[in-house]
Amino acid sequence: MRILHLCLSCFYIDGYNYQENILPRINHEDGHDVRILASTETYVDNLHLGYVEPREYVTEYGVPIKRLPYVKVGTHFSTIKFRKYPHVYEEIAAFAPDVILSHDLGYWSVLDVIRYKKDHPEVKLYADTHTAYENSGTNWLSLHVLHRMFYRPLIQKGLPYLEKYWYVGVGEKKFSRGVYNVPESLMECYPLGGVLFSPDEYEEKRARRRVELGLEPDELLLVHTGKLGPLKRTKELLQAFADIPELNAKLIIIGSIPEETKSDILPLVNLDSRVEYLGWKSAADLMEYLCAADLYCQPGSGSATLQNAICCGCPVVAFPIDSYVELLDRGQFFWVQTQNDMEDVFRNIAKDSDLLSSKTKGAWSCAREILDYRKLAARLYQ
Repeated sequence: MRILHLCLSCFYIDGYNYQENILPRINHEDGHDVRILASTETYVDNLHLGYVEPREYVTEYGVPIKRLPYVKVGTHFSTIKFRKYPHVYEEIAAFAPDVILSHDLGYWSVLDVIRYKKDHPEVKLYADTHTAYENSGTNWLSLHVLHRMFYRPLIQKGLPYLEKYWYVGVGEKKFSRGVYNVPESLMECYPLGGVLFSPDEYEEKRARRRVELGLEPDELLLVHTGKLGPLKRTKELLQAFADIPELNAKLIIIGSIPEETKSDILPLVNLDSRVEYLGWKSAADLMEYLCAADLYCQPGSGSATLQNAICCGCPVVAFPIDSYVELLDRGQFFWVQTQNDMEDVFRNIAKDSDLLSSKTKGAWSCAREILDYRKLAARLYQ
């Protein structure tokens, strides 16, 4: 089967564990012929969005990708919001896919995708959405002009040609229903997932990283990751951890720290010998540290790493985001909203580390039933 992924509505970031990285990789591993068409938008320093030159190359997993230039439409700002690319129809026709997955539909060149589908009705066309009130339409102009007046008509044009319109979370479903008027009958949940290792792979990665970190057999490993701006609540997490010195655990922090939070985070890291900041790690390395972890901590804003942590069997300390509560909860979560909540979790685990056992079972249940990217990828093959 020939499968085309379109990442033209937003960024594509090489080397990450995002959905648009992992799904093409698994499609490729499953024996399919896979291509990615992407914009030039990416994270240039793991902190800030920027742009690279248009080019063709092959991803680390062997999937060809072509980054298309934007067609200039007025200013730079209007160009990157208009999202028009040259020769999209011809690019699709040259590959002749059996299946197309468009990661979001909010871009002008979706009209070329629709035209191709009209001309080739046998092609299966799917779309997903990552657009929610938390990350889009956050001011009047964005919501009413960009999303309602510009993107909504484009999306509406595409809906009659879709097999399914997939939403990755509850917030995305609400936005698509409320702003784009997508009918619920067309929608299905298609969550951000994770990669499950074989038992032998998991144990090997877990043992190796725990030795590297110098952990004792009965010492717990806590992991916190991401682009650690204020919404991640890293400062509160570190303060809560410091307030429970009886917890026999090491906390490692992986990610990038922006200037605005360095003065809050780094002194707290240096004050507690149980805490280590490892900096930014590759997607492969990050997965190995998650295998080594006993508890993943995400007390603030959402991150796709949470799903990968669950797929490594990690219980999770998390803020009760709607999608986590309604779609993912199989008993693996410790819900926290305040620093005191975090302290209570750490205090209770210090008293009884067996609390993690049932949570771990819940994590594996969620991973296998809901989040396994191999099962999610297979929905494209139907």
